[in-house]
Amino acid sequence: MPASRSGQTLLSAVVLAGVALSASPAFAVIKVACVGASTTSGAGSTAGHHFPDELGRALGANFQVNNFGASGTTMLRKGDNPYWPHLPPALAFQPDIAVFWFGGNDAKPQNWVHKAEFIPDYEDMLHMFQALPTAPRMFIFRSMVIRDPNGSGIPKTVLEMEVFPKIDQIVADTGSTLVNYHDAFITHPEYFPDGVHPNDAGTLAIGKFMADIITAALKVAPDAGAGAGDGGAADTSAPATDTANAAATDAANGTAPETAMMDLGPAPATTGTGGGGGHSPGPGGASGTGGSGGGTKASNGAGCTLAANAGSGSWVSLPLAWLLFSISVRRRARRERG
Repeated sequence: MPASRSGQTLLSAVVLAGVALSASPAFAVIKVACVGASTTSGAGSTAGHHFPDELGRALGANFQVNNFGASGTTMLRKGDNPYWPHLPPALAFQPDIAVFWFGGNDAKPQNWVHKAEFIPDYEDMLHMFQALPTAPRMFIFRSMVIRDPNGSGIPKTVLEMEVFPKIDQIVADTGSTLVNYHDAFITHPEYFPDGVHPNDAGTLAIGKFMADIITAALKVAPDAGAGAGDGGAADTSAPATDTANAAATDAANGTAPETAMMDLGPAPATTGTGGGGGHSPGPGGASGTGGSGGGTKASNGAGCTLAANAGSGSWVSLPLAWLLFSISVRRRARRERG
């Protein structure tokens, strides 16, 4: 075969291979389930600006964030409005990350009479998520009440003095990551007009705050152990804790901290303390419309689905393919001249 024809054939094969590589997504989408009561479902904020919406935008297009919040619910099975009947869709979603935000409604007098069951009930739910094939990393909020407003019925003292220690115990027992939302936002009453539920400015700050914590927890140091590619999980507890605490301070003060590099492979939850694209339907979520940096969704508390990053890193493939092609052509030319 003439050199020119063989070169053209090789070039065609290389270009097709490069196109195929560039069409492959660099990362799989990371699914995030937000499970909780009214602060998760969206009380106090407008449609499209609930906490899970802002978390999705802050995390970016490699993440799919779904809102499984149910207003007024308790973790306690014997509470006046238990979350448990709302749980199946969140489990069926099979998230890679699960964010839990309970405690306020549980602290109400009619519910806290069952306080001895708070830890067993919470840990039962977390174990259900841990048993999923995705073995999600789990993040648990310390809830917050700036004041005990008339009508809320959430006693601030009970929440801080009795519920918090139990949440800390649950975090330790299950290897989850503590989200110290209370300390980060207790000094920002402007975000909570009713003393409990964040407004749109509040959910924006909380979404960035939580995104920084997730980013920090997913950060894997090169010498921290086996990475996701080896089928193992690196121990990221210390770096995640330090970075998350710094992120919490920055987020609460309106400062945008530097985004950490992430290992996007599956790994078990770490223990620590601290701190898009268009929308489409997802399990537990309704369809909506959106664009870069914003969007809307139905007002039923559904979350948003963010498309995968379908091109990151793919530009490397074509220059490499061209280099290989050039080397091959030069070698063939030398052989024919010889």
